[in-house]
Amino acid sequence: MSRQAVITDLDNTLYDWVTFFAHAFDAMLTELTRILSVERRVLIAEFKEIHQRYGSTETPWAALELPSARMMFPNATPAEMAQYLDPAFKAFSAERKRHLVLYDGVASSLEELANNGIALIGHTEALPINAFYRLTLLGVVHLFKRLYTVGGRTIDHPFPDRIRTLPPEDLIRTLPPSERKPNPEVLLDICRFEGQPPDQCLYVGDSLTRDVAMAKRAGIKVAWAQYGTRYDPALWNSIVQVTHWTSDDVAREAKLKESSRNVKPDFIINRFDELLPVFGLSNVAAH
Repeated sequence: MSRQAVITDLDNTLYDWVTFFAHAFDAMLTELTRILSVERRVLIAEFKEIHQRYGSTETPWAALELPSARMMFPNATPAEMAQYLDPAFKAFSAERKRHLVLYDGVASSLEELANNGIALIGHTEALPINAFYRLTLLGVVHLFKRLYTVGGRTIDHPFPDRIRTLPPEDLIRTLPPSERKPNPEVLLDICRFEGQPPDQCLYVGDSLTRDVAMAKRAGIKVAWAQYGTRYDPALWNSIVQVTHWTSDDVAREAKLKESSRNVKPDFIINRFDELLPVFGLSNVAAH
């Protein structure tokens, strides 16, 4: 099959986001309960409110705005607050380092695809700086031609001077806030921006509802990363407790699942390297 580009989701397609984030957030929460002498349930409620305000669950620095933190340190500047809460941020980073790893076959496959002239384009709804930082930590950011995110600034951090590595100017492009999964215009715009015919692209994602359905509606071949759905449900439930999703979001998700019930992917993969034969490349792991 002739393909010129792979447009790939990141979270739970290249790495297990649910597992790493749940562990990292839990570690941060544990430290915060100690530092602030506040019950866990109180902090969970406070985080949920802040996450909903920002429309993102991935805002560890939201801890700086916790009402409990402001009550404990009423006169602290943001920099001072960050210092007081530093053990919690370090706990988050330590657990992220432990659990943020590429799925088997991802690194070698991305390199093989790139070496054979296949353009690698990342697509995520994470904040730009978070997505870039993760791909950098994982050692694969250099393989991507472009990374598409939704809204936000490339540098969305309360202390920009602490960012060690800035993304190249031409790496990250942001899509309009209206272009979120499963809106097919997301992928059609990416194809237009990259000058890639939709029928020469392959999209890869773990969600039947948001990834597979979106690609099918855009007329783009899609591989369902089924392995990305295999994580501990208890970890997902812990994330849901602090999610930025509103009750309307939950209802909308239920409708999407119902409407996508009969959506069928073009390919089902249980490892990322199972994509290689689609491009006529040898799957080393199969031998």
